[in-house]
Amino acid sequence: MKFDCTGVILAGGKNSRLPGKKKAFRKIGDFMIIESIYGLLSNLFKEVIIVVNEPEEFAGWDMTIVTDIIPSKCALAGLHAGLFYASYPYAYVAACDTPFIEQSVVEYIVGQIQPGYEVIIPRTDDGLEALSAVYSKDCIPLIEENLKKNIFMIKKFFRKKKVKEIPVEQLKMLDPKMRFIFNVNTPKDLEKAKIIANKTGQ
Repeated sequence: MKFDCTGVILAGGKNSRLPGKKKAFRKIGDFMIIESIYGLLSNLFKEVIIVVNEPEEFAGWDMTIVTDIIPSKCALAGLHAGLFYASYPYAYVAACDTPFIEQSVVEYIVGQIQPGYEVIIPRTDDGLEALSAVYSKDCIPLIEENLKKNIFMIKKFFRKKKVKEIPVEQLKMLDPKMRFIFNVNTPKDLEKAKIIANKTGQ
């Protein structure tokens, strides 16, 4: 049974540290990164939306593709668009460059949705992971306010009492090596991801 929640993939990044083909279209194992993420989210959610800057690159794909409403080409604007177009009150948001997104982790985070919380977010050893988190549509006006002020860091709109953090200890029980947050930003990351995929048979 699928969650009454929207899956959102942010695929509008600038790709500045990984020249050439967009990160989302890079292959890890047999599939492009975005295909793997889309496949997993499609199995979990009744709706999946991909937020992009250049929709023509996705021509012919059988997916719901949207672009920023407030075009600032940043993750916050992508999050805003994803929430705006979402049909459900909550959306799980993923970055397009995370090849090892883990189903059990996504299910656990989404399972923590409760009335009164606007954000359900994992805490990792490096801090809060804003692009593997659940957001309520109630966040839309807060995000719009920050975009107008050119405040682009996602965590800056959080209202502390309305944020539910998932402890790192809990996440490590589901994904001991925390691979769900591994993202491909550089050629070195891409090579590392291919090695991991070979070892794990992905």
